[in-house]
Amino acid sequence: MTLPDRFRPWMQPATQIAGLQAAPPPVYAPPQEPPNFIDVLRKLWRRRGLIFLVTMAFAIITFVIVKTLPSYYVAESRVLIGIPPLRALNIESIIADIAPDADLVQNESYIITSREVAQATIGKLHLDKNPEFNPFLRKPSFVAVALSYLNPLRYIPDSWLSAITGSEPASATDEADPREREMTAVIDSLLDKVNVETLGRSHVLAIQARSVDAQTSADIANTLADQYLARQRRDKIQATEEVEKFLADRIAQLRKQVEESDRAVEEYRRENKLYQGTSSGVTTQQLTELNTQLIVAQTAKAEADARLQEAQALSKTGITGESVPQVLSSPTIQALKQQEAEAAGRLADLSSSFGPRHPKVISTRAEVADIRGKIRNEVNNIIGGLRHEARTATARYEALRQNFERLQKQLGGVNEKSIHLEALEREATVNHNLLEQMLGRAKETIGQDQLQKPNAKLISNAASPLWPSFPPKTLILFLGVFGGFLIGVVIAMLSDSADQTFRRGDQVESMTGLPVLALVPSIRGRMEPIVHVLRRPISPYTEALRKLHIGLELSEASQSPKTVLFGSAIPGEGKSVLVASLGRMLASQGRRVLLIDCDWRNPRLHQLFRCANSRGLAALLRDEEDNLDQAIFTDSLSGVDVIPAGMFTPEAMRYLTSERMRLILNALAPRYDLVLIDTAPVLVGAEVLTLARMVDKVAFVVRWGATRRETVMEGLKELLEVNADIAGLVLARVDPKQYRKYAYTNLSYEYERPMLVKTADWA
Repeated sequence: MTLPDRFRPWMQPATQIAGLQAAPPPVYAPPQEPPNFIDVLRKLWRRRGLIFLVTMAFAIITFVIVKTLPSYYVAESRVLIGIPPLRALNIESIIADIAPDADLVQNESYIITSREVAQATIGKLHLDKNPEFNPFLRKPSFVAVALSYLNPLRYIPDSWLSAITGSEPASATDEADPREREMTAVIDSLLDKVNVETLGRSHVLAIQARSVDAQTSADIANTLADQYLARQRRDKIQATEEVEKFLADRIAQLRKQVEESDRAVEEYRRENKLYQGTSSGVTTQQLTELNTQLIVAQTAKAEADARLQEAQALSKTGITGESVPQVLSSPTIQALKQQEAEAAGRLADLSSSFGPRHPKVISTRAEVADIRGKIRNEVNNIIGGLRHEARTATARYEALRQNFERLQKQLGGVNEKSIHLEALEREATVNHNLLEQMLGRAKETIGQDQLQKPNAKLISNAASPLWPSFPPKTLILFLGVFGGFLIGVVIAMLSDSADQTFRRGDQVESMTGLPVLALVPSIRGRMEPIVHVLRRPISPYTEALRKLHIGLELSEASQSPKTVLFGSAIPGEGKSVLVASLGRMLASQGRRVLLIDCDWRNPRLHQLFRCANSRGLAALLRDEEDNLDQAIFTDSLSGVDVIPAGMFTPEAMRYLTSERMRLILNALAPRYDLVLIDTAPVLVGAEVLTLARMVDKVAFVVRWGATRRETVMEGLKELLEVNADIAGLVLARVDPKQYRKYAYTNLSYEYERPMLVKTADWA
């Protein structure tokens, strides 16, 4: 965030600041540019150690995982769906083979992976005795045993668990049928290692089996295909046998009905002596014609009922309604089947190119579902048509019968007997016709169970693979290393983004609009900074202090400031050491410098210069010292004068903001070239805000890479709200080695000047 303009009066136009004799010079604030690729690379280079550690950690973990993973061999057998069956007789109306499409092929793949086929495969290959497929035969690993002891449920009694979950205890379940539980586990293990998929747009199913043994994987793939074909043939034979049984039962019923109807006709003829028919008048002629129509209607009714019963019988045997002859011969069904096959082909193409959630795949799948719905509706309509046809034939028959009975009443007793005889004859004729139809169907189905073949064929046996197919250990290792690198990059970027401290001078200037007076490096080693400025007068640390001094002098256009307050946002910024080092350096160069310690909470100048703190600023403010010189300590090594904080009390804190403090500063300023004031942090001591109005300039110290930006902005805001004249900011305790990672130049002013360097013992 940037400080608002109302907190930066020097950034306002001259017309808004009336009564000022001279406006401060404008502050340079470099424009903020969006991060470019070079900046991103610099961020990654700064965190290269972190990226390397994360990458190596992932590489080691991936390597250990790859080493522990078993190698699996994958064998594949292929089955072609939709082989046309051999037919000796035309019995399509009884058992019709549906043309293969994408959905049918998919359904067959589910049959291959059914538990029944898997159980048959296990029994043939004895997989229940193989520890790879039978978890009850595996020896638990050390890790599994260790984890089992960490499971808290292990230490809870089974009775308690059963009471909580409402289920039977595990011991009772285990004793109920252990063999069934073992077989269930083996089937689940086998199905987990089997995959069945369609090859492209073809009707070929690829059966893939995975195992740690190459030969076992090939045996499983081939056995699954064989068991699937055997099951398909068994299902067809069973369906044929059920149809034969239905026809046999129906024929027996029809034979009994034919015998009864013939016997009834003969007995009626004999009882009523009706050996030939008679006809007389218009009524007789109408009755004859109506009798003929009634016979036709009764025959149509019987045929409609027979077709309806046949469709219902086929549905009860498990054969779909699409096997009904009227459905198979429907042009609409044939057209919809063609549309379904085309849509299924498109769906297979799209599924091989796109994912299951792709809009085209979803749309095509919806189209296939819609066509199938239309097929089901059409089949239901056809079957419903059979029901309607049967009801219509029955209604027509009943209407004709009622008319016939009406005319029958008009005739005499003889005609009534003749009509009854004709009714018996009609019933006998209908029964004869139905019996002949059923006998024809029965003859077609005899022996068909011997000719039934599966509608699929094993076109490629699985061979024993020579090399393991899974897992791709090299690829996994590469992905692990690459993934670790990416995660390391993400962590590095997040870590760099989470750094809310100041690392470069342009960051400070762009956020605050204030200039950076100097970047003061930290000093390595045991030498104190105030000693370093004397022993090494041309070191980078000393040069940074000189730059700070020049920045303070140039901060005022008319004249150099005489009193400068050094403040910071929070403690630990290095402010006191900076003030002491700057004062000692300037004093060693012949300048008259006075240091005043106004931080009564944590005074530091008397410790740095090893002087007494009994007399100092506190005594001057309380009028205990009449002689100003008695409160000043002079450093013998550099000549800098120091006024310690003295013995402050919380009640005497108000003297720092009194008029006497201003008078003391005004009295001391003419005697010295520069008066440096060390104060408490801005966010800690409220008296700093008053002191900031008593001095010529304020230098705000920020610890490099430690103080958060929000904290710095809050401290500056409080100073600017009281119209403090801030000369700029000082980034203190900068690590030169780390600074090179953030800046484009090195933080180094050091150069060789042997003739200027003199060894001195300042102790």
